[in-house]
Amino acid sequence: MKHTWTASYCEGWNGPAGRPVGSLSQEEARQRDEDGVPYSVLIAEDGRPRFVLDIAWRQNHLARWAFDGEARRASRAVFLRLEDGTLFERKLTGWQYESGERDGSPKVPRKTLKREFDGRTTIYHRHRSGSSGHTSKDEPFEQFIHSVVSFESWGSILGGEDLPALAVTPVTESLPFNPGDSRPWDPPVPYSSPYLDALMTQGSTVVHKDSQQPMVVDHVPVATLNFPTGNVVACDPNWLDPKEAFMVGVPPGSYRVIELQIMRMLDGKEYRPAAGYLLEISGEPTVSWELALEPGQDLRLLDDGDFYGFDVESGFGSFMDDATQQPLIDHVGDDFTEWSVGLYDAPHFTVPGTSLDLFAYNCYYGDGAYPTWIGRDAQGSVTCFLSDMLIVSDGKPKKDYEITFEQDW
Repeated sequence: MKHTWTASYCEGWNGPAGRPVGSLSQEEARQRDEDGVPYSVLIAEDGRPRFVLDIAWRQNHLARWAFDGEARRASRAVFLRLEDGTLFERKLTGWQYESGERDGSPKVPRKTLKREFDGRTTIYHRHRSGSSGHTSKDEPFEQFIHSVVSFESWGSILGGEDLPALAVTPVTESLPFNPGDSRPWDPPVPYSSPYLDALMTQGSTVVHKDSQQPMVVDHVPVATLNFPTGNVVACDPNWLDPKEAFMVGVPPGSYRVIELQIMRMLDGKEYRPAAGYLLEISGEPTVSWELALEPGQDLRLLDDGDFYGFDVESGFGSFMDDATQQPLIDHVGDDFTEWSVGLYDAPHFTVPGTSLDLFAYNCYYGDGAYPTWIGRDAQGSVTCFLSDMLIVSDGKPKKDYEITFEQDW
């Protein structure tokens, strides 16, 4: 029996409603494909939805939703388009429904495999109870590379190259989509800090994330550190395991650390939390920012709103040169408690018998992960490293944490 496969273009898919959102003509979809602007493709077999593709080439993003026999979204593969046009399947999520369970329930258990370029795969499980966990394994990177796709030639990610020709048809029974409506999906965009320029400006005003109150920036120099190699490390100083330095280094030298306080009066007293810590490399104006990366980290593998940051488990962060790490570990030895407590009174610490030093600071939110940003001047030279304590509002609505169906884990 011959089966009819069709492709219809839209803005996206509404899982709980089981219907496409909006409608695009073939010409509109082709133009969006060329421009890299988001659009979606509903691929059906004999009128039954089989796949939805969410495509945004400007972000080198393609996601493939596959449907089960009850027309529910059962799996999602997320692909990253590489420089040669091939697709790396960086993430695969499968949902395990009970019979008759509706698409869209946040309680549906799921398993996600998240892959890195170095072959490491992390496997996340979320159970019906809401509990979760993860394991990891190594898998060859090459086995997750798919051949190049092009507009209306998507066979390599739909289970085989021999998919019959797709007949293009208009969507039917779509949900309305009007200018100004929220999109049904957006490509992933890593976390950004739009307030960094304000933090660099003495006397400027920023808004505290929690209180939503305006606060005035005050720069307070706290230390000058030696960087004999110029390889910068931001880390929890109490981990006492060597950590990778950032891939971007600076000329060897001595550089100031500046505490970026934000201040307002509270109950008649000055309230001065630190919004960040700045390692000042030059006095040139900073005109651009980028996330500081360690070897093996790649911005293209970040999910929406995510960042690479240094992990904190003792409430402290720090700056130091890469050459400081091993002498520090050797010095502390078994006297960890004395060393850790001493940081409160002497945050600028020099390893005895050396000129190797570090500056440790309290992280506002305590344990967690904190990004470090690299500033550059108009010529592209590094001006600073800024470890962000994440207490300044980014202007986006604060979202309460909740599990949704679309979350991978």
